[in-house]
Amino acid sequence: MTSFEVGDFVWAKMTGYPYWPAKVVEPDKDVKKPSKKVEMYFIRFYGTGDFAWTKADLIHKYDENKEKYSLGSKRSGFLDAVKSIEHAVERREKGLPDTSDEEEEESEPESEGSDDQPLAKKAKSEQGSSMETAATPPAKKRRKVAKKSLPTREESTPTTEQRNLTTDSRLSPDTTADADSTTNIVPKDIIPTDKSIGFLGLGIMGVPMALNLVKAGHEVTVWNRSQARCTPLVEAGAKQGTSPADVVQHCDIIFSCVSDANAVRDLVIGNTGVLQGISAGKGYIEMSTVDSDTIKEISEAITMRGGRFLEAPVSGNKKSAEQGKLVILAAGDRSLYMDAYSCFEALGKKTFFLGELGSGGNTKLIVNMLMGSFMASLAEGLSLAEKAGVDQYTLLDVLNLSDIACPLVKTKGAAILEVTFSS
Repeated sequence: MTSFEVGDFVWAKMTGYPYWPAKVVEPDKDVKKPSKKVEMYFIRFYGTGDFAWTKADLIHKYDENKEKYSLGSKRSGFLDAVKSIEHAVERREKGLPDTSDEEEEESEPESEGSDDQPLAKKAKSEQGSSMETAATPPAKKRRKVAKKSLPTREESTPTTEQRNLTTDSRLSPDTTADADSTTNIVPKDIIPTDKSIGFLGLGIMGVPMALNLVKAGHEVTVWNRSQARCTPLVEAGAKQGTSPADVVQHCDIIFSCVSDANAVRDLVIGNTGVLQGISAGKGYIEMSTVDSDTIKEISEAITMRGGRFLEAPVSGNKKSAEQGKLVILAAGDRSLYMDAYSCFEALGKKTFFLGELGSGGNTKLIVNMLMGSFMASLAEGLSLAEKAGVDQYTLLDVLNLSDIACPLVKTKGAAILEVTFSS
């Protein structure tokens, strides 16, 4: 295995991303080295100022691999990073120091950070950069960059700011029983995975969800029983598969969002279904709300073919799906969860990794039970108001100003009174 020294120009990789221009640097005193028994180096990524401990087998010499990796992406952030490292290489050849890692001293006050980012420490500052932006102009003193991370095992203690999210000190579910979650604020600055994405099922929720994946820059192939439902996706830049098996054969990660358990089974084990295309390493993510028995049945069928399986039912409605504000309840194969991270960013305002398979569906069913109970109580209350001679709209105004005020009261209450149930 190739060894590296501080100052070496390299290409370094994180799961789901192309090899990125970087340099081996002295470890940041604020970042603890992972306790893994593998050789790791502390890497600074050009164009972002981000840092991460990275396994040696994910690092390659820059000059020897420039032709191989320099075309890894056409996105502006990547191209800016290549320009930055080329400038640094040129300066070194002239005997001049590389000043690209010298950034102006932190001038912004410390932020509290988010309570929802996995595998990271609390961010020291709200100011940061993403791989979508150009490198920070050099200054006299290097600024301390907010420590942020991507959810990957390969970089056990990453500090990169690619996701443009703040972080906290809570450990990942790999070492604690706490749920792992990520929070996004729309509009989102998402770096799409380089893995190809498939999406099966373009119903009320599926169409806007797939569109958000396309808009975020993912390479998406779609399929639906009614081919006409694919049209807006194809017009937006997606490809159209001829069958579930065809989509699976051509994609790395496949999402499914259909109506019920029967539709889920038919999609997977039916004629030209998912199982006919699944193979070792491919990931299948079931976003339909179905019972745990169905989830386990489908999971076994997928994994027996060498595939990876994740359940990820969502909480939200059509509007939430359109706005990318769903709450995603993932459970199952954690490596697949991490590989699909950028997709979850595009689809939701918050994603939870809940651990063992079945936890996601059970959590969603509990949420549905509580929402159903509340909806019944709301309808009964409005009916009682009518019988008691209380103006129903006035009651709704009271509820919306009380301690039980919530989007459900506001939207569903008005829908009940106006007899409009499309949402």
